[in-house]
Amino acid sequence: MPLSFKPLWLSGRTQRRALTPLIFALAAACFSLAAFAQPVGEVTYAHGLTSVQRPGEDARFVQKGDKLNQGDVISTSNRGFAVVSLKDGTKITLRPNTTFSVDKFSHGAGEESARFRLVKGGVRAFTGLISKRNPQGMQLAARAATMGIRGTSFDVRACEGDCAEELKAGRKKEGLPSDLVIARVAVALGTVTVVAANGQTRPAGKGTPLVNGESVRTGKGSHAIIAFRDQTKVTVTAESEFKLENVKFTGAKADSGNFVVRIVRGGARALTGLLAKSQPENVRVNMLTAVVGVRGTGIDAMFGLDCVAPNQCAQGAFVHTWEGAVALEVGGRSLLIPLGQTGVFNPKFDRLTLVERRPQFMIDEPAPRPDGIEVDFDNLFGVFRLDGYPTGLYAIVRDGHIEFFGSAGSIDLGPGESGYLADGQDTPVRLADQPPFLLNDPYPLPDRFDEQTIRLLEVLNPGGSAGDLICEVQ
Repeated sequence: MPLSFKPLWLSGRTQRRALTPLIFALAAACFSLAAFAQPVGEVTYAHGLTSVQRPGEDARFVQKGDKLNQGDVISTSNRGFAVVSLKDGTKITLRPNTTFSVDKFSHGAGEESARFRLVKGGVRAFTGLISKRNPQGMQLAARAATMGIRGTSFDVRACEGDCAEELKAGRKKEGLPSDLVIARVAVALGTVTVVAANGQTRPAGKGTPLVNGESVRTGKGSHAIIAFRDQTKVTVTAESEFKLENVKFTGAKADSGNFVVRIVRGGARALTGLLAKSQPENVRVNMLTAVVGVRGTGIDAMFGLDCVAPNQCAQGAFVHTWEGAVALEVGGRSLLIPLGQTGVFNPKFDRLTLVERRPQFMIDEPAPRPDGIEVDFDNLFGVFRLDGYPTGLYAIVRDGHIEFFGSAGSIDLGPGESGYLADGQDTPVRLADQPPFLLNDPYPLPDRFDEQTIRLLEVLNPGGSAGDLICEVQ
């Protein structure tokens, strides 16, 4: 039978239905192109030759004030460097011979995320609002590693032979304090926040570093387990605040120093570590005006209602001992709390005594005792000593926190800590020594960049590198 064809005439509604998917596809494509075309930042400064290549376009040289878009690949020459600023306040210095790209950038409310890629060279970075509002939303990929950037200031360098070669220049060695990180959050369940000494807050998660003067706060139905360098473990219970008032560890094993903490509100469950065994007189837990003198033990210390008679109740500091013994000290008085017993200090009624039975709220506490939680202290605090500075990826944190991921493992780095991933390896290591080529990088930190200083350098030292010694007054 011969085939015949009839023209197909569509009604207006049918035409609209047929065209709708095509319209949406074209709109999506245009929206995608528009996203790449939207400026996400600009070049703040360019010394030497700096180029930018956009997807589907040829590379072009850029200068101060030129805009940067999502997807741009930025490259510096072997004697040049650049400083770029992004819309969320992030600032990045690109060293010589660096290729860096902004693969993704979104700083709208509720959509904060950024993904960068370091192809070669090195960057010095100071993060902005994205890392503060969404600490899980900023990443840097480099070689076989990924870095989760929690802020605020860090350097990353992909070294060939150039890093070791720079050490021969004999620049003055400067260092960051390497003992700033005294503890890390080993477990964070629910809402956990770190409050810095200056009052600034940041969300906490597994591996978050803690320094002296900071506090850990927990929300309703939440808890955190803090692991200290001397192997002390503390569970911060729900709706609590636990402050590191004067904590500093010394010695190779962190078995000397001071350990003074305060339970501001709520409660904590603590298992003391090496310092309490070697120097128990230096270990104290403060609650109100009371001091818990620890002699190497496990305790629950919590605030709760203490009633001395019907309708005569006030907040008291309760301490229960589940390992060892403690003394609850107020002024010149001291109450010994033996194993398995509970003491209370009620300041309103000046009551310092053992109680007949542990309060029900302490019995019902759902947050786990720290002695039942396994903590990998080697992963949290262990360090590796390099023989020289071989090729690979290096990072150092000046302030804040980054997670350094390899394909088979990760480490957390806090202020003053540095890490390294060797070429061909799959797990990064925390370094015992800070790499001097990172510490003494002559190229400017982006948050401290002063264009006038750079211009003076160009006038006095034409063709020289940033950081060259021009003259010395003696």
